[in-house]
Amino acid sequence: MMSALIPPDRIPQWIPGNKTVDSSPLGWRGITLMGYQYDGQEADIPEMRDYMIVVYRGGKSTMRRRSGGPWQTATVERGVISLLTRAEQSIWHWDKPIDVRHIYLSHDTLAETASQVFEREPAAIEVDDHLCSADATIPHCLQVLEDEMMHGGPGQKLLVEAVRTQIAVHLLRRFARVDLPNVSPAVFNSLQKHRILEFIEERLGENFGLDSLAGSVGLSPFHFSRQFKAEFGQTPHSFVIHKRVERAKTMLQKGDIAMKAVAVDCGFSDQSHFCRTFRKMVGVTPAEYRRSA
Repeated sequence: MMSALIPPDRIPQWIPGNKTVDSSPLGWRGITLMGYQYDGQEADIPEMRDYMIVVYRGGKSTMRRRSGGPWQTATVERGVISLLTRAEQSIWHWDKPIDVRHIYLSHDTLAETASQVFEREPAAIEVDDHLCSADATIPHCLQVLEDEMMHGGPGQKLLVEAVRTQIAVHLLRRFARVDLPNVSPAVFNSLQKHRILEFIEERLGENFGLDSLAGSVGLSPFHFSRQFKAEFGQTPHSFVIHKRVERAKTMLQKGDIAMKAVAVDCGFSDQSHFCRTFRKMVGVTPAEYRRSA
């Protein structure tokens, strides 16, 4: 039976050291920041639950790593990082004391970010260990997280989520291999399509947003926009504007409705906006269209 993967708070059982930083009490989702001062030692790294990014803060040290093969050796110092993947055992050895920060990123966070980046659910994500890699992005993100731990303030959750996403995107771009399934985008069923069209027609004169439109069929704005374009061949915004212009053309053909009333009833912010949009899509102004009709 496979043993349980090790969370960040249990790592000191395998790598003894002096803990200097711990974000755990703050309850950040999907990311944890730890700091340690280590003497030179050899450590058996267990199968960890999260990806571990090591940021070095002190002087130089010779770092060695092995996982089922020969030893790899590199010099680590300020300005470089090491990356340890999740669910993989390895042995690490360093010859001098080191002062480090560990950023732990959950697999769920990486997978969730990948689905947004690639606009589909990945079949697999693989991240290999990296003994030593020059990197400017991760230390910058670390500084933001440390400042937030020290000073905090309103909007901490949003700020940490933004930094967490930046780190996840960076890992996906630089260190990960992502296997994407070759599938067609999902489309709406007949009931969903009917609800969407009904929602738009009933509220065409109102100033509704993407959140309300996506909520009519119980989807997030992100997934709704992707499915909408697959179904209708254009974005929700373009589709709604097209519907508003079509309603305006019908009203203009009646000939006895004031131009301002047409603009308001079709959901345009004002008469000027209505005239600009109509001319761009139809090729003539509303007044010219009315005369020709």
